[in-house]
Amino acid sequence: MITNKTLKDTLDGIKKISKVDLFVYDLNGKIVANTTGEDDKISDAVIKFAKSKKSDDEQSSLCFYKLATGQILVAKGKDAKMVGEMTAFQIENLSNSESSDENEFLKKLISNDILPVDLKNQTKELGVEVKGKKCVFIIESEHEKNGIVIEALKNALVEDSDLISDVDDKNIVLVKELVDTKDLAEASEIAYAMVDMLNTEIMQNARVSYSSIISNIKETASAYNEARIALDVGKIFRTEEQVVSYKEIGIEKLIYQMPLNRCKEYLDEVFGGEVPEVFDNETAVTVEKMFENNLNISEAARQLFIHRNTLVYRVDKIKKNTGFDLREFEDAMMFRVVMMMKKYIEYMEDVEK
Repeated sequence: MITNKTLKDTLDGIKKISKVDLFVYDLNGKIVANTTGEDDKISDAVIKFAKSKKSDDEQSSLCFYKLATGQILVAKGKDAKMVGEMTAFQIENLSNSESSDENEFLKKLISNDILPVDLKNQTKELGVEVKGKKCVFIIESEHEKNGIVIEALKNALVEDSDLISDVDDKNIVLVKELVDTKDLAEASEIAYAMVDMLNTEIMQNARVSYSSIISNIKETASAYNEARIALDVGKIFRTEEQVVSYKEIGIEKLIYQMPLNRCKEYLDEVFGGEVPEVFDNETAVTVEKMFENNLNISEAARQLFIHRNTLVYRVDKIKKNTGFDLREFEDAMMFRVVMMMKKYIEYMEDVEK
């Protein structure tokens, strides 16, 4: 991401040669950098152009350009068209160069493959603080082109002090500086904001996971591993949730980190080699509601919108087929673990196909 200072220096350098005033706005008409030191009061025109399907436009002495950075460039004065085109080209080249530097730096950070001297130099060049509370997010989107998702995130939620890069075809990593560092409430708000923004702005469903808070950018690799685990665990055990925090996954994380063969052996030990066919979605929902309500049959039935006797019938059926009585805490906990193990095994076997 081009810093505002770099953008301002670029515009000033071009104006010095061309004598043409230049302005860069965000998509909401807010000025980002210019060569005059003051707002030229053309925000409404910028917003109107941003919403249009045009990639460039000429209005009187003003020329408008949509940049690949997700911003709007405006050139004003004599030779505005030629200078505007040249400036747009220069900014996009600069953006590609800086994005490449940022991508390489972030990939080295998450793989823990960077020397201390390089860390010091590159954080300084990119305007990123080494110390300070940060959180690592992984954004998995349905979109085939990460660039569109990254630009949408940059425009809405990413600051100059943050790092963002795509690590593969679907996953984007964001190392974000936090303001309120008392707990993970701010990180949670950011994650849900990303999901909502991507859904409304570019009509894409996304899943977001995030790590614990770190106090030094050197800890990025471990935080990335946490976010990676949270993302995978969410896809296995929390399929209905679009946001997953590493701190909130407990027993699922333990099962995820167990060897697959050990899980299979454990199920064989519990059921004598034949796992009962009772692990459907209805059973899973029933077990979760029982836990949410401290194994209270009446309250769980109310939240499931079924008659108490219907839930009693389900619980009795599970006991008959598995030997586990969901009204007893130890049995209920064991059955929940067994269900998770079976789900984990099925997911991993499906991935390996």
